Amino acid sequence: MQTYTLKKKDKKLSGEIALASSVSVSKRNLLIRALKNSKLDVKSISGKDSDKLIDKSLRKGKVSLDVGEPLKGMRFLRAFLAYFRGDWIVTGTAEMHKRPIGDVIDRLHRQGFNVRYLIREGFPPLKIIGKGFKENITRVDANICSQFISTTLVISQSLPANEVEELKNRIMSSPFIDQTIRLLRYLGVNSNWQKEEILVEYELNDGSEISIESDWKSASYWYEMAAIAGKANLKIKGLNPDSVQSDAIVKEIFEPLGVKTETVPDGVVLKTTKRRIKSLEYDFINNPDLVPPLVVTCVALQIPFRFSGIEQLRHKETDRIMILQSQMNKVGAKLTVEKKGDMETLCFNGKMKIPRQKKLAIETFNDHRMVMAFAPLVMMGVEVVIDNPRAIAKAYANYWEDFKKVGVSVEQSQ
Repeated sequence: MQTYTLKKKDKKLSGEIALASSVSVSKRNLLIRALKNSKLDVKSISGKDSDKLIDKSLRKGKVSLDVGEPLKGMRFLRAFLAYFRGDWIVTGTAEMHKRPIGDVIDRLHRQGFNVRYLIREGFPPLKIIGKGFKENITRVDANICSQFISTTLVISQSLPANEVEELKNRIMSSPFIDQTIRLLRYLGVNSNWQKEEILVEYELNDGSEISIESDWKSASYWYEMAAIAGKANLKIKGLNPDSVQSDAIVKEIFEPLGVKTETVPDGVVLKTTKRRIKSLEYDFINNPDLVPPLVVTCVALQIPFRFSGIEQLRHKETDRIMILQSQMNKVGAKLTVEKKGDMETLCFNGKMKIPRQKKLAIETFNDHRMVMAFAPLVMMGVEVVIDNPRAIAKAYANYWEDFKKVGVSVEQSQ
């Protein structure tokens, strides 16, 4: 198994990096442009293979999705294509064919969409038989997924009548729906979300140009490094402080952990302060991917915490709660889980101990988010050995190159 050994001579973080564009913002813009052969100029779509292929597929009218992280792209595409008359095939990698999607497809069936499995029940590839537009889409099952609701909002621009969407059941990932609404407003949309209804009435500004902002989720790992560092002065290019991304909340969460965000014309600068709270409580229901970097930060700084809204982390690429517990135990940190019905709260008492040999061997279970969350522990002055280091290509291909830019030694071994 390949590993990377990380070392840093000091605990200072400085330099300049440029993050890739946001995947979630990129996908929304690509669908908007494709809908009416729009002249919308989408600048700097994300570098992820999924977005490149979505862009290529929608331009050519041929859909064959073959991506490293397929499900998000597939969710957008299958919802998008379900509204268009015709037959569409959505396929992908062998790994993608192992990812179950039956629960979501069942909900699409109940919504009246015709989606068929081509090989194995409950798994991709899929055949989508588009039924064509209706003048009004009046009821949408909010349990399907936020990508489906977002796609419905995007599609509503091509309907002849003003659009009212009524969301049934509990809304999943509401910040991502809000992200879509804010993006459409930028393009001339007048959208109003009140309780269970979203009113959409607008004409798309077809000549608009929009640049895709950098990814705040990727930025969270640099906030983590800045917090753990003894001193930080790091410029991150491309981040928009007024972002439509829900994960931009990271700048507010890290401020009481000693990281100040200064706005500059082409991004932000992270600087350390002496401010440190004694304990942290936060509900991550809308931002579950921020839990790993916040957990590792608080453990490194010995700040007790109670993090709720973590249930989704059990069902990501891995059980991330279990991995955080097992790996943080290597620095003497005991993470406990309190359960109340289906709700879980992750807790830490603030006690940890750096290994005497100052060397940590971290198991990531080939989960890219775990790789990026644990690597910043090198800022504690310890040598960190990370397995499956290339898993990061799924979300942040230049992660290790950016590590080198800020003075971290990255040594490869088998």
